[in-house]
Amino acid sequence: MDATLVLLAAGMSTRYGRLKQLEPVGPGGEALLDYSVFDARKAGFSRVVLVIRREMEDSFQRHVRGRWPGDVEVIFHYQELEDLPGVGNSLDLRMEPGDWPGIPGAPGEPLATILSRRRKPWGTAHAVLTARHLLPGPFAVINADDFYGESAFNRATGLLANQVGPNPGGLPVFGLLTYTLEDTLSSHGGVGRGICRLHGPDRLEEVEEVLEIRRDSRGIRGRTLSGEEVRLEGREPVSTNFWLLSPEAFPILEEGFRRFLGEMAEGHNGRDLVPGEPDAGPSPEPEFLLPSEMNRMLAAGLARVRTAPGGEIFLGITHPEDRAGVVRSLEALVGRGRYPGRLWGEG
Repeated sequence: MDATLVLLAAGMSTRYGRLKQLEPVGPGGEALLDYSVFDARKAGFSRVVLVIRREMEDSFQRHVRGRWPGDVEVIFHYQELEDLPGVGNSLDLRMEPGDWPGIPGAPGEPLATILSRRRKPWGTAHAVLTARHLLPGPFAVINADDFYGESAFNRATGLLANQVGPNPGGLPVFGLLTYTLEDTLSSHGGVGRGICRLHGPDRLEEVEEVLEIRRDSRGIRGRTLSGEEVRLEGREPVSTNFWLLSPEAFPILEEGFRRFLGEMAEGHNGRDLVPGEPDAGPSPEPEFLLPSEMNRMLAAGLARVRTAPGGEIFLGITHPEDRAGVVRSLEALVGRGRYPGRLWGEG
């Protein structure tokens, strides 16, 4: 199978304080994305689309060059604020009420004005949507700063080959690899996860983005995008952004992005919680996120999503203090012979 892996690496690493996508954590100086590419290649992926911000390219080129094997095609794709799929790039376009179905009274503010205030990338769903011209067939999407494990990529190739894509006479089928919430928490602060509700063993019914999930003396708690507190058990299946998609998702995401921009102009995008500020007001830079958009697709009956367990281990770096635990876990995996001390033997 000639599969494509989309690595989402355009995040600003605000909490971490430096570019965590390239943070050396393996015994040979590997970053977590190196382990993902290593596992994906073994599972049959031969092509990587690396979604970055333009100013990051030199750092990523230096990291990838001479490290990843030559039989992996690597494409660098820039996630640009000015790339507005489904809207166009006319910056003098005004957001008139008639342009945004279902969004009453959208103001006539030029997109150029909104873009001039924007600093953060638009989010994970926007990142995928802007790379649509590079993705002619089914593909997997993951975070560049997470570790998913070898078995996750083997399951991904099976789903991509046999289940993901158009469904003659029915809705398109997408996929999601899930992990258990308690296995994805950080001991050093809150994390964001998509809490999944399943219909039967393997059909996603709903995914809700929950922020600032952490364990304390009262159990596991988080907050929804609207700021409502949520109590969790820890056994919930969660999305850590390992999605399996096909081009049938792009028209749906384009329509969603148009709605997102209209809702943003009207201030209806909810709240983006700031660490230590649980009552923060509406975010000035809301994000167009894959879990939220996939949930919208499901609620509107536009697609179906099959789920499968991801892997036996998940590692992520959200806070600087997370790094030491990730390093120890990778050393243990190397010690058990699961990975070589230096991936691909690079020096």
